[in-house]
Amino acid sequence: MLLVYACQDPADAPLPLTVSAEPDATTSGDIITLTSEQFTGLSLAPSPDTLRPNRWTNFAVIVGSDTAESWRVGPDQIVFQVPPVLTGNYDARIEAVGYDRAQISFFAVGLAFPMYWGGLSAYTNVASGTLFPGRGLLVADDGNGYGLVDVQDQRLRMYDELRETPTSRVKMFVPGPSYRGNHFIFDRSPVGTAAATVWRADPWTLIDSLPCGNSRAFYTAVEISATTCLSLGLGRLVRNGTDTLLSGLIVFREGEFRLAPGGKWAVLKTELAIRGLRPPEMSWPVFDQSGSIAYTIDTLFEVTGAAFSANGDTLFMTASVHDTAAQNYVEGKYSLVVLETATGRTLATRVFPSDRALQDVALDPVRPLLYVGAMRTERDPTGFIPFRQYLTVLDRRDLSVVADMPAPWGQYLVSIADATLIYQNGRVSVVGWCGFDCGGLWVYTYDLP
Repeated sequence: MLLVYACQDPADAPLPLTVSAEPDATTSGDIITLTSEQFTGLSLAPSPDTLRPNRWTNFAVIVGSDTAESWRVGPDQIVFQVPPVLTGNYDARIEAVGYDRAQISFFAVGLAFPMYWGGLSAYTNVASGTLFPGRGLLVADDGNGYGLVDVQDQRLRMYDELRETPTSRVKMFVPGPSYRGNHFIFDRSPVGTAAATVWRADPWTLIDSLPCGNSRAFYTAVEISATTCLSLGLGRLVRNGTDTLLSGLIVFREGEFRLAPGGKWAVLKTELAIRGLRPPEMSWPVFDQSGSIAYTIDTLFEVTGAAFSANGDTLFMTASVHDTAAQNYVEGKYSLVVLETATGRTLATRVFPSDRALQDVALDPVRPLLYVGAMRTERDPTGFIPFRQYLTVLDRRDLSVVADMPAPWGQYLVSIADATLIYQNGRVSVVGWCGFDCGGLWVYTYDLP
């Protein structure tokens, strides 16, 4: 427990204020408890600012330039919520009318460094990408080529081997994953054709071609086994270029594949950007290694993220059911859902507040933790309504919340809607799309508790 004694200033605070605080190490968005005998004689007067709850005219906890939310939990205890911060040491100044000022110090885990730009052109059509484990996000930039938003060195790498030429055009919405580790699918075929090819990374080496693709428009693909690939374009899902599995569903026009290790299972996720075209319930397919639809999940409005356990037996999804009363702009009630992959049987569910729209889920490769990215509509002190990014850390064993960390306001106060989570060296990066007029992809990188 940290004890801090303030010096009395008779001109400003005729009564001394002695405050203790715990814990002295926490996370952005968590709660710190202040204890003081003087609080028993303090009656909190609500602030007239109704846009910012839990603030008072006669009491404030100030961290940097931010007045934190605070509220009483006992006669001698008031708690405050740590504002969105970067990881570091902080002082909180405690001001109470009629009392001297007090100060406590704490360490908080939050963003590792400020949000940064992914490096793409301002009007790029890149809304997502494919995970390059431990490195970043592989992207397909129409008019340029294929590259990597590298979360290790915080820059965009465009690969010379995979650039566009007058006769080699970017044909994929996102690069595709492969059942082979460190292999990915790209298509740089001429207009009106399709030629999916498999490349090995480090260095990029062309390995072989695949009998899948969509010559009519952009598409994405996945190599499930040595004999099977799936491609998806304009709502048409095809196996090995000829066998149509799904057709005419606009909801899947720009979906992405998430693949279990070794290609044992595959699942589709879709983009928040096309939520208005989605019916209230969809049949979400889960594919086996033959490329067949093993089963469908028939009660969901949306699947925005998916991750498999190391052996592929468990599937984790960020999903929603349709709920027009939900307090987010996508009209969905979101949950983290845990399924038995082989059967689709629900093993566990963690429901999130109705003002959250979940974006993606990732697993910690070492600790029994899950990471969930989300956005939430909030009002800043001026009354503007931007979207704040959150990273929620869950205990994989019981889905209890370990931390719920908001990010500080970014350079662009806009919606970071679709996003991909990337675990790398004890940090999680959220690579999110903010729209066609602000550089496409932006990156939030969180330290972990």
